[in-house]
Amino acid sequence: MRRALVTGESGFIGTHLVDALRGENTKVVTLGRRKSADGNHVYLEPGEWNGDRLAKILEFARPDAIFHLAGAARGTAEELLAINAGLTRALLLGIERAGLSPVVISAGSAAEYGAAIKDGEPVTEDASCEPLAAYGISKLAQTMEVLDFGARRSVPVLAARIFNAIGPGMPRHLALGDFAYQIAAAPRQGRFRLSVGNLETRRDMIDVSHVALVLSRLARQPDARGIVNVCSGVAPRLRSLVDTLISASGRDVVIDVDPSRLRPNELAIIVGSTDRLSKLNCSPPPTDFPALVESIWRFVERPVPVVS
Repeated sequence: MRRALVTGESGFIGTHLVDALRGENTKVVTLGRRKSADGNHVYLEPGEWNGDRLAKILEFARPDAIFHLAGAARGTAEELLAINAGLTRALLLGIERAGLSPVVISAGSAAEYGAAIKDGEPVTEDASCEPLAAYGISKLAQTMEVLDFGARRSVPVLAARIFNAIGPGMPRHLALGDFAYQIAAAPRQGRFRLSVGNLETRRDMIDVSHVALVLSRLARQPDARGIVNVCSGVAPRLRSLVDTLISASGRDVVIDVDPSRLRPNELAIIVGSTDRLSKLNCSPPPTDFPALVESIWRFVERPVPVVS
């Protein structure tokens, strides 16, 4: 893979993916709503994300692979569908109008499985999807757009269903990110009450740098097509990760369970199957969870530069 285009490059996974690709000597063109002096970044105004504009960008970049990470995790059902499925539809139209056939890797989500997940059983890519919330519904619609495009146009496509990526730079709307920022914002002296939900759940967690590595490997694997889980196959207890976070902070923190954060009928264990990744020789490395959680804390605690 000599050239790649990455959408949503300024997001949590996008920043790590771009670093990984450039570390492999891949020329990367990034695309998004972030303004940058980087000559390999294309800034799009909100109204410019359409087939014609994207076709011109693709004709310029001529990527071997497109990693589509742009999207939204929060918003109304209508907003999520318009962004996650709508942006994907426009990108695919741009590819078609440019007359290109790059590998297309679309960032999906484990939320697409929804009610198909059975407590404690590794969920496979063949499971019937029954998303329970608007985000999962919008991501499933995105996946269907990509798979349909691949079938119609004979373009190699892959829907990467990413489980719980964690690591430095993770956003506040994710549990560990929220807990880290809560602690960092608290006074250094005295006891702090950390507001949490159910910490006894176990979720498949994967190092965000491993997500980047796996996505890059999948793009280079000719047999990697259709739907592939991007997960670790390991589901640590959330409480153990929070305990590590508190220890890394060195603060006096007391766990405070907030009833409003509890979810009714929440599954105890959600874990993904790594069988397909293994067959494709794209399994992620083992995760050092204590070191990873400590890196999350160091990122959150880092000094903020003062702009004069």
